[in-house]
Amino acid sequence: MSNRPSDLVRMVVLRELEDGIRHDALWLQALSEEKLDQAKARDRYIALRCQVLQSDVKGLLVKQIRGAIADDTKSKNKGLADFLSQRDLSKTKR
Repeated sequence: MSNRPSDLVRMVVLRELEDGIRHDALWLQALSEEKLDQAKARDRYIALRCQVLQSDVKGLLVKQIRGAIADDTKSKNKGLADFLSQRDLSKTKR
């Protein structure tokens, strides 16, 4: 699976930038990583923000899928729902 953020995620980040929305913790991280170079920090911030949003989107999708599988008690995939509900997402590759 590609680590490249989806088009939707990149559009959300662009809209945030156009609206003047900046997440200070990520901005501070970007500034720190780029040794206070504003131009490089902006590029790094965009990459970091895309990573965060992409991770959030994946997590929400997995949650929706788990819920749908768990709700379908007639499903042949009940075992899959149990497996997914016990799986720790924080240890999966991104």
